[in-house]
Amino acid sequence: MIRRSGQMRIIITLLFFLVCIPDAYGDIAFVANTDGNWDIFSANDDGKNPVRLTATPYDEKTPCWSSDRKNIVYATSDGHLNILNTFSGKTHQIAANQNSTPSITPAFSPDDREIAYAWFIPGKRDDTELMIFNRETNTVRKLLDQPSVQTNPAWSPDAKRLIYTTVHCTSDCGRIIQELWITDPKGGWSQQLLMTHSLCQQPVWSPDGKQIAFSSDKSGNFDIWVLSLEDWNLRQITVHESLDVSPAWSPDGSRIAFISARSGIMEIWIKDLKRDKLIKLSPFGDKNIECRDVAW
Repeated sequence: MIRRSGQMRIIITLLFFLVCIPDAYGDIAFVANTDGNWDIFSANDDGKNPVRLTATPYDEKTPCWSSDRKNIVYATSDGHLNILNTFSGKTHQIAANQNSTPSITPAFSPDDREIAYAWFIPGKRDDTELMIFNRETNTVRKLLDQPSVQTNPAWSPDAKRLIYTTVHCTSDCGRIIQELWITDPKGGWSQQLLMTHSLCQQPVWSPDGKQIAFSSDKSGNFDIWVLSLEDWNLRQITVHESLDVSPAWSPDGSRIAFISARSGIMEIWIKDLKRDKLIKLSPFGDKNIECRDVAW
């Protein structure tokens, strides 16, 4: 009877933690500046229960979840790439840097075995390479041999393609023109996806692989756009004179989180695609704390 009673107390305790205690590492990851540094936080998808995940002397940026939700890969202002284990809270630097030049915009592959990222070529300020880091072999390979700046690689859900951005023109055009390109993970081919004559950035695949969301100043200022890969319909889903950037799909594909300055500071907003409704998240309540680089 005593043993059975003790087992029952353990079961009740476990149920309490499973049901009553919120997940310490929430659905949305983002970067926020609460004390002079940009650090990574997580929160529930309603903006509640924020948890600080990093506290370093560097600025963290562009977090990306692993598909198993156990890790977040991100870049730091010292040019390194790091992986945060969301269960242990421990971080480690990955051996992706070459010749101590910066690496940026990392993204996990769907099986979490590889990380795609952009790496600045030594001695070439305006030239990067897309690289693939293999976590199992701890090796790095170049994806493409393409001039200019390539950034923001993102894997398709089936792991057969990568979307990324390439700079086409800067001072010669009087503005930056950056378009979306697509390639296969082995770098066997690449092709331009759109011709918008604008600055496109931060492309992300929908969970079903049928759409791509990205930010572009095609309309005159930065808004969020969605491209259908089935009928090639391109639609603008945010319309505001302020900056809208950094889109991230919800796991079910019904919503897109993004960063907007429409309230006066950079904050997290969510577009409900089915109801055509906008919602602002306030993970820090009434405090005016800027956020950026949201990942869902």
